[in-house]
Amino acid sequence: MGDRAGKIMYYSAMKEWNSPSGLLKLERFPFPGGKSHLAWDAADEWILNRFPELSEPAVITGEAFGVLSAAWGRADITAVSDSFLSFQAADKNLDLNTLAATGSLTKIPVNRDVKKTEAANLVFIRLPKDLELFEIYLEASLGLAADDADFWIGGMDRRWSSGVEKITAKYLTPEEVFPFTRHARWIRFKSTPGTASALTAPIAPAAGQNIRRLEEYPILINRSKAVFSADKTDGGTAAFLEAFPENAAAEASMIADLGCGAGTLGLVAAHINKNAKIIFSDESFLAVKAALENAELNGISGRSEFLASNGLIGVKDGSVDLVLCNPPFHFQNIQTLEPAEFMFSEARRVLRPGGTIQIVGNSHLGYHRHLKNFFPDSRTVLKNSRFTVIRGRR
Repeated sequence: MGDRAGKIMYYSAMKEWNSPSGLLKLERFPFPGGKSHLAWDAADEWILNRFPELSEPAVITGEAFGVLSAAWGRADITAVSDSFLSFQAADKNLDLNTLAATGSLTKIPVNRDVKKTEAANLVFIRLPKDLELFEIYLEASLGLAADDADFWIGGMDRRWSSGVEKITAKYLTPEEVFPFTRHARWIRFKSTPGTASALTAPIAPAAGQNIRRLEEYPILINRSKAVFSADKTDGGTAAFLEAFPENAAAEASMIADLGCGAGTLGLVAAHINKNAKIIFSDESFLAVKAALENAELNGISGRSEFLASNGLIGVKDGSVDLVLCNPPFHFQNIQTLEPAEFMFSEARRVLRPGGTIQIVGNSHLGYHRHLKNFFPDSRTVLKNSRFTVIRGRR
């Protein structure tokens, strides 16, 4: 947790698992959670019992920590994900198991168009929480698969829903349906003939059909799928906009939208200050792409920078005047303040002396106490029944 000097201290999080594939060293990188939290779960164990070893090329989509990539380190793996942090974790866990890693790992962000070179006969997709993201994952995986590939889709019971069934029915045919074991299961599918080729020519929406306008400011937002606060303004962002730091934005030369999602906060800052440079940073590749599209839509892309990153890694120390942040209160499958605390430490690092940070969070989380570890003079500027907006200075 953060100390009074604004530093982050985490315990060593590497744990050993005597898996069906042998002894694995694994870490929930970069945020370990509590000492009882593990990088693997029963869904990993389920599929490794079915495939303790893998030698042929495979696609693994939506892994959180690269557990299967590490277990199948002798194979050539193509990993697909929306998460920059998941790719970092996969690299970390491969390094921890380097003696067994004789294959290759190719990482493909889900926002990138992929040219199929050698199609895989095995595809493994971990179910995400978001159904829109699941469909994006499925379409991306189809683009990397052979026509007769086996698709294994799996996860814990909380991830299986009628929505998953509706989406898979559009693209795949179930071949083997298995019961739950320790609240986890996988189902084997085959792709519906012609589905992959049909995906190569998506139908574009009509002009303006997928765009909304903010009520508070003349800003246009694309309703991008699986991107936080893209389809509509969430409650936290609405509270933030109600108490937006307009004076600080008007005086800033460099502004960072940290954990940008669709980029709403950075776009508003750019509207207030027509000369400021805006940094949009998020660990979601889809979010960074959405922020880029929204910057282009609002005519500010020429003075913007877009980072798929952990926090503001890559931004120089003491180079930013204003940080805007709506931090998450979870990491993968657990609720934790670790990502938010890391964001606060990153904000402290990049802000110039006298620079401003403003954040918003669920009131019950007590973010004001955590922010004070990094910005002792931080204060509440708005509080409603659900959210608290807090402002501090470097």
